[in-house]
Amino acid sequence: MNLLIPCSGPGTRSNSYAKFHKALIRIGNKAVLSHIIDSYDDIDTVYILLGSQAEYIKQYIEHCNYTNVEFIEIENWNDSQFTSLKQIPKHVFEQPFYYNACDNWTPNVPIVTKNTIFNYNSENKDLYDSVDEKSFYAGISYVKDAKLFYNILHHSKETRNDLNIYHEFDSLEVAMLNEWYDVGNMEAYMASTAFFTSNYNILDKTNQEIYYVNNRVIKLFKNTIEDLQQALKYNHCFPHPSPIYETPNGISYDFVEGNVNLDADYNYLLENLCKLWDFTLANNKPIVNKAIWQDKTWERFEMFCDKYPESAEPVIVNGNQLDPFRILEKIDWSILNNGIEGACHGDLVLDNIIVNHEKINYIDHREGNVGDVFYDICKFYHSLHLHNVNLQRANYFNIINGDVYMPTVHLPLTEVDLERINRFKQTTLYQTHKAKIELGVACIWLSMSPLNVNNDLNKFLFLFALDHLNRHV
Repeated sequence: MNLLIPCSGPGTRSNSYAKFHKALIRIGNKAVLSHIIDSYDDIDTVYILLGSQAEYIKQYIEHCNYTNVEFIEIENWNDSQFTSLKQIPKHVFEQPFYYNACDNWTPNVPIVTKNTIFNYNSENKDLYDSVDEKSFYAGISYVKDAKLFYNILHHSKETRNDLNIYHEFDSLEVAMLNEWYDVGNMEAYMASTAFFTSNYNILDKTNQEIYYVNNRVIKLFKNTIEDLQQALKYNHCFPHPSPIYETPNGISYDFVEGNVNLDADYNYLLENLCKLWDFTLANNKPIVNKAIWQDKTWERFEMFCDKYPESAEPVIVNGNQLDPFRILEKIDWSILNNGIEGACHGDLVLDNIIVNHEKINYIDHREGNVGDVFYDICKFYHSLHLHNVNLQRANYFNIINGDVYMPTVHLPLTEVDLERINRFKQTTLYQTHKAKIELGVACIWLSMSPLNVNNDLNKFLFLFALDHLNRHV
């Protein structure tokens, strides 16, 4: 028996909340597509119809290591479900199959032996294809008479969807589902995300998604990643879990057990990093990195203002009147632009460092393994203040408005956070380069401000960065 999953359509209803195709929406630890595939036992072949965002879906499946998946490329996929179904090769219908829409699933699909559609009872049945007064078609079916399905599909003069075809069957069973999840509309999507929570702290960004499937960590990007494999291969300073697998828009590697909160391992990590940084700085190989500091900060500032136009205006933050443009213009960019070349991770934050029995693994490297070492230093310092564990906590950061134009920006650091920050500030590295590090971390916070899904976090980072810059320019 086979499984047929139609993923060819554009899924326009989900555009407001889906980063990629709706089949790739992460619910809990994995994409909807994985929830569907994993809910079936004893499937010979999983056939996935591809059209819209086909490359992303292909890459996701490739990273998941599903071995029984075959893709069916659909032309004119934007027309209708009927058009897509008619392009399925005839051999697919040579044996019975389950049909499962790409935006919903039920755990542990019931085993049936007759032509069956699965229905679900819900108060929101008006959003779906109602079957009777109480239930609707859940988008899941079992087709025993696969050849009959094919014949009806190809001899019909009407435009039909799968439910219309089943109505032509001489015999059709109806089975009720006790459990069913959906991401096809906003209400259903919110309910599913609330029910399935991730085991890991994931900072939700607009241009990427991270999944945990089949003991693999998968990161999918909207943009292509270039030469990442090469960078990781030769970056001995920041060893990465292996094996590493790369596709044009994604990277995956084996899940590694370890401590990301670091706890007792923090001093060990800091000692190792400072040794690397001190060695690099002692070599004193100058590098001009205007693009990563001055240009990027201004670009992200403009991106933030485009997203939140009111933010370009002066604002009173923590009792100080701040003009964003004037603050950025006051920065002596030569302090940051003139750096020291060395081995770089590119996103060296606590959440990308796993320590296990004094073995350090680094994940989520950025492209290139050589750059301005101060960027890594400032990213690490940033994460001592703002890391995913804290950002996932309710009320960790807040903007208190006595007046809408006079916000108070507060970051309640924990005792552990303060201890880590103070330990970092005690290093010779920080004492020697304090002005540069404090200026750099503020620019990083500003650069982060337009990138998150959480608008409150974006606005906090912007105001927090302005306040910090105002004290260090």
